[in-house]
Amino acid sequence: MADPLPQEKLFFSALRSGDWPEPEQAWTLDEVGLSPAGLAELFESQLMSRHLDLHARRLQARGEAFYTIGSAGHEGNAAIARAFRPTDPAFLHYRDAAFLIQRSRSVPGQTPLWDLLLSFAASSDDPVSGGRHKVLGSKALHIPPQTSTIASHLPKAMGAAYGLGLWRRLGGGGEWPADSVVVCSFGDASFNHSTAQGALNAAGWAAYQGAPMPLVMVCEDNGIGISTPTPDGWIEASMRARPGFHYLSCDGLDLLDTWQAAREAARIARRHRQPVFLHMRCVRLFGHAGSDAQQAYMTPQRIKADEVRDPLLVSAGLLQRHGVLDQVQIGDLYRAWETAWPRSPKRRFAVPGSKAPSRSWPASCRHCGQVASSRGRVTSTTPPRPWPSCSTSRCIA
Repeated sequence: MADPLPQEKLFFSALRSGDWPEPEQAWTLDEVGLSPAGLAELFESQLMSRHLDLHARRLQARGEAFYTIGSAGHEGNAAIARAFRPTDPAFLHYRDAAFLIQRSRSVPGQTPLWDLLLSFAASSDDPVSGGRHKVLGSKALHIPPQTSTIASHLPKAMGAAYGLGLWRRLGGGGEWPADSVVVCSFGDASFNHSTAQGALNAAGWAAYQGAPMPLVMVCEDNGIGISTPTPDGWIEASMRARPGFHYLSCDGLDLLDTWQAAREAARIARRHRQPVFLHMRCVRLFGHAGSDAQQAYMTPQRIKADEVRDPLLVSAGLLQRHGVLDQVQIGDLYRAWETAWPRSPKRRFAVPGSKAPSRSWPASCRHCGQVASSRGRVTSTTPPRPWPSCSTSRCIA
């Protein structure tokens, strides 16, 4: 096991003391309609995303990976993924690995960690871009590929939502169900781009006139764009009363708050065919990318304050507070994914023609989190989950 990075040390310190940060809202699982196994599943998706970021940085230090814009601090979007159907088209922000990982649970045979490692390594076997860029995308998961060119995907998402609404009115059919909702996520800095504003204006303008626009715009507001701060309150002030839109907000550090807000956003967009702006407040950890020295433009006090707002700390506290997992089980799950990376010869994962290891991502049951075989029967897990096995033989979603 590699030496822990500073953020890992903070997690282990909280694990030993049991001193987890409190969420802003005191939701119960029953109030938000989430099962204990569902909460544990979301936490595991967060862990997988985080360890992917950590592993990519270690590979970069060894000259084996070349792209390190990760998702640390944004892992709450796993709850957003779970709130939507796997057939709802999703145009994703480049920090949304946890969303992709969580959605992968719903479609058997996916290997998201392996695929993302290939993209970090600029491998020609990267299934999305062929090694040209780290891109979140998957036809099987209904995630059209997006690069990190800021805001370029918002007009496409708006057009897809308009097309869905129009196609339903015309009684047409297609690959996406008629009542699908388009999800589009982006950062607070991208929000200010003229391309984003044009897409938002077009969506609101169309909806204001009664045109169907089943669209959920998710702004993942971490308060900074590379080195430029976003003014406090700017996103909310710009969108709360914007004509044509429903505005919702959530604490992206809190899985329960994010889950309930995302479910409401999906309900509004699906039932009323109207656009929703979901404002998810979160934090950026580790800087903009591996090459970013954030200490050059952020004070040590600000960096420290951001580190203690780690969503993994909040999630671990929720698990313990609601009696889902205890400290030992949380630590076991963390370490299980810490050691779950390919134990293959140096750079094997970056060599053309190399195959995903069998343990990289088995299909899993959405309801209980247990790994399922290709026949849909629940089997043992890899790595083992610390919560009870499912009692049914065919519960894979």
